[in-house]
Amino acid sequence: MAFAPRYRATVIIRPINSSEATAVGELLVNAYVVGGHLSAESPYTLELGDVGSRLEYTWVAEVEGGIVGTICLCPPDGTSPAVLCRENEYEFRFLAISPDSWGGGVGQALVTECEAQAVTRGAEQMVISVVDLNKRALKFYALQGYSRMPERDWSPVVSPDPNADSSADTTPVRILALTKKLSVKSDRAPANLHHENGKYRSQTNFDE
Repeated sequence: MAFAPRYRATVIIRPINSSEATAVGELLVNAYVVGGHLSAESPYTLELGDVGSRLEYTWVAEVEGGIVGTICLCPPDGTSPAVLCRENEYEFRFLAISPDSWGGGVGQALVTECEAQAVTRGAEQMVISVVDLNKRALKFYALQGYSRMPERDWSPVVSPDPNADSSADTTPVRILALTKKLSVKSDRAPANLHHENGKYRSQTNFDE
């Protein structure tokens, strides 16, 4: 049986540049659609793609000069797109990986960097939201040390479908809250990230 060869690729985690907002928005929408989380016609694609409105909170993952992932790190400052976090907490949203890079560790690198950034800014806990039907994401976050926080589960306010025959035709969306206690503040980068020239780099295996 033949196996695809593997190689070492450097993942660069860095803040987004304003010129990359449109491309990152398209990556987000495409990842959600291909992953089966929403249809291309969903109104939510407008919020997903509007990266320009949250530039200061957005990070990207870069491999060999191309952006392959993104995440939004939110403090409880009243202006970030946070929906859950409170005092001494941080939250990340809009995590998306290009389908070509799924399974290669890019998501873990982005989450690890967000946790490290949150710790350096004084956060003691990370909180996140996951759609209840997204079993793959729930498994991923469990492996990263996240646990359920049901008291903060929520549902977004969704406008009624004008084409629906009745309110019963609209399936409610349930968002599950997850949390992870962060380690104490450290002056060094996480073990799997190397700091070079102002950027965090992590070594990750990818399938060709």
